[in-house]
Amino acid sequence: MPASGTSASARPPTSRTGGAAGALAAAWAARPDLSPWIHSLKVFGAAMLALYAALALGLPRPYWALATVYLVSSPLAGATYAKGTYRVAGTLLGALCAVALVPLLIDKPVMLMAAIACWTGALLYLSLLEPAPRNYICLLAAYTLPIVALPTVTSPGTVFAVALTRIEEIAIGIICASVVSAVVFPVRTKPALAARVSTWLTHASRWIQDMLGTGASPARRHDSFSVLAADIVAMETLLAQLAYETDGAPALRHARALHQRMAALLPRVLALADTVAALRRSPEGLPDAVAQRLRATVAWIAGAPGASRPLYACRPAGSTPAATADWHARLVAAASEYLDELADLWQDCRLLQASLRQGGTEPAVLRYRVEPAGQARHHDHARLLFRAATAGTATFVAGLLWMASGWVDGAGPVGLAALASCFIAAADQPRLMAGRVVVWSVACALLAWYYQFVVLVLAHDFSALALLLFWPYLVIGALTTQSRYALFGVLLAVTSASFAGMPQLNAARFVDIFNSSLASLAALCFAALWAALMQPFGRQLVAYRLARVNWSEIALAAHPRALVNSARLRGRMLDRLLRQWPPVAGRHRTGGSVAAFQVESAVLALRRACQDVPASRRRILERALAGVARHYRHCSHAGHELAPAPALAARIDAAWAALAEPSESYPSAALAALVSLRLALYPPGTLTNGGRHARH
Repeated sequence: MPASGTSASARPPTSRTGGAAGALAAAWAARPDLSPWIHSLKVFGAAMLALYAALALGLPRPYWALATVYLVSSPLAGATYAKGTYRVAGTLLGALCAVALVPLLIDKPVMLMAAIACWTGALLYLSLLEPAPRNYICLLAAYTLPIVALPTVTSPGTVFAVALTRIEEIAIGIICASVVSAVVFPVRTKPALAARVSTWLTHASRWIQDMLGTGASPARRHDSFSVLAADIVAMETLLAQLAYETDGAPALRHARALHQRMAALLPRVLALADTVAALRRSPEGLPDAVAQRLRATVAWIAGAPGASRPLYACRPAGSTPAATADWHARLVAAASEYLDELADLWQDCRLLQASLRQGGTEPAVLRYRVEPAGQARHHDHARLLFRAATAGTATFVAGLLWMASGWVDGAGPVGLAALASCFIAAADQPRLMAGRVVVWSVACALLAWYYQFVVLVLAHDFSALALLLFWPYLVIGALTTQSRYALFGVLLAVTSASFAGMPQLNAARFVDIFNSSLASLAALCFAALWAALMQPFGRQLVAYRLARVNWSEIALAAHPRALVNSARLRGRMLDRLLRQWPPVAGRHRTGGSVAAFQVESAVLALRRACQDVPASRRRILERALAGVARHYRHCSHAGHELAPAPALAARIDAAWAALAEPSESYPSAALAALVSLRLALYPPGTLTNGGRHARH
């Protein structure tokens, strides 16, 4: 690995072997990506194997085995194993509850329906608290109970047999999907992760260039940040899948180290961008030395030919900012500190990328010491409880409508409504997902009816059936590999399988099949409309609630005497920034997600600094932190954003003067954190050159 940390994949390709080699390289680079179609062929083969096994065993609903293959299959083997394992566990839990509940409440149908609805809502709530893939246990158990229990209410003696066959159908689909994924062109998570890391670092490089350059618009910076945030979340998912592959332990350790450093890039780059922007706006301007280091760092990160890592900033004795340094000198010192940290972080990322590409070999010495962010997640419990209650009430109301209608075969649509309600509630934006479910369900129903009544009537044996299903399911399988169309592909696979009524092709009448599929479509639309009507959490309300959480947590983190778990606070802070809502354009609004992220990052850095300074300086720093805590408590109590008082700026200045006094160790990180804290609290335009708060 070169000292610059620039990997071979980051450099532009060169051709030195003649025109033939160049033409071959161009043809190879321009080749179509066949991986989605290979995956689709594998899944279709596993689905047909599962369907054949279920038909051979005489199971009543063999299409559940086919649908299960599409529900659990993933291009990566680790993801298929994880989904399959937890899906079996969740199905078993829901089926056992059905066996226990139906005989107990068979004489009280309303109470039985209420118990099923409560179970669905409670298990869905638990699944929303746990990140995938472990949430499959509770999610599957949530909707397996109504699917198993409701069809047996008219004959409770069959509940055990129905539960057993349901488990058998699911198990057949999972076994077939897992075996085919492991045997036929297996795609391991470790090499896939190594390949994805190059793309992620390219996105990180582009965001850094947008943030530290002068030519990127706010919209472009917003977009590149969103791409990087999605990459960090996707990396968490791949890490969870890699844990299920026995040979991935070293790669998993290095990938976690890379994930920690990619997350650490966010506060460092944001703080550096603010500091550089403040220097450019100041009357003294951006010093030439800082500008040259900035350009060299950006060029090195961008992988420019011949670029190498810039040297550390020189801090000879007497060159550090004095306690009486003006605001411009403080900004220069903070920019130098952040440039050093950014260079260390980026070099570590490149070293870890090379380690993953080489199969998990130990990287060279990593320079940046990363404090783990913890596995804590931010949960808006009121919002999650309302989502779970929405799914539970949808199941209950659908059950009451079924009872009132007296329809003997209405249990299946009620179970399908429960399933759809769970999936809609588990989405990041339930109202948007509900609209998509309605549109896609209608499209899926029309396609399924066409195949049911026009195409599949030509199938007289299993071979003909598989041949007729091949082309549509080949496209469906390819759709499931694309994040934009994945849900549509899975929904199309499941509804096509269930609407087709494959075991009834020769026996069932046209009217019976059409009525059954129409009822299933109505159940899906009912679940979607119910979720849309009962969803009060619009984006404005969600943003407001998250702002209140930010204020409360910053007040807690800044309190100098509060006993807090910094790792958990850092984990929740990062989770809110990456998962809960898109970053807002106005970063200097303290209620905004990115500005709050910067304030809390600076506060946690200052709390760490308190442990390494003498008691006299610590008290002055603690007074500044207490002022920050008091300001955010006032914001939380008032319910809206307040402007920080000038007295808080004076406390931050006093803390700077105390920490900048000559000592054995120069607290450069703490001084830089004070600059970032002040920039986040007092946007440019409210600071004078000397650092005092100004009113305009």
